[in-house]
Amino acid sequence: MLTAVLAAVLVVVLLIAGVALWAMRANGDVARSTKGARAARGIDPFAVNEPWRRFVQDALQARAQFVEVVATAKPGPLRDRLSEIGTTLDQGVQRAWSTAQQGQKLREARRRIDTNVIAQRLSQLEHAAPSDAEPGDAALAELARADQSRLTSSLQAQLASAQRLDAITDAAQTQLQLLQVQLDEAVARAAELSVRAGDVGELAGVQEDITQVAEHLEALRLALEETGA
Repeated sequence: MLTAVLAAVLVVVLLIAGVALWAMRANGDVARSTKGARAARGIDPFAVNEPWRRFVQDALQARAQFVEVVATAKPGPLRDRLSEIGTTLDQGVQRAWSTAQQGQKLREARRRIDTNVIAQRLSQLEHAAPSDAEPGDAALAELARADQSRLTSSLQAQLASAQRLDAITDAAQTQLQLLQVQLDEAVARAAELSVRAGDVGELAGVQEDITQVAEHLEALRLALEETGA
């Protein structure tokens, strides 16, 4: 009789411990999801213009899909691993937001350079007389030519800056498109693996891909920031 009672007590204790462990894991998943949600609150796609807005929206959508994948996965090692990967994904989304903001700054700087007006002034300088000085005043004529040369150089430098900004932001947009495709692919693969409930080790590739996307986003942000400086 005593043995039966002890066995019953042991079963109850094990059940309570199991429920407590499940609750801890569930709370951990909720905490990680809440932390990611708090991080995403500081992201406003409409604070930047197109095409940067679209990249931010796509990144947020990828994150939302991943959160759903984690929520629907069965509790256990696979779900825990997915939650860990979600932390890296949140970092990538934040970097996509920072990159978009930096790209927006460069676009604004580019809009302040009116290439049409500059081209018109260059054309006027090319057809203008070298100097309004008297023919016999060589010193004034030389000074006027030097001023005209400096002005021409300054205008040409502004045109070159505009061309560089165009090239850099265009390249950044292409890079962001590629990174977004890679991010979507990683999220889709994570969803597939969560349904298959296979070996947790299979998620290593997903973790690596999302980490690489986050690193490339940071490198792109730094490159845009250096250009702006």
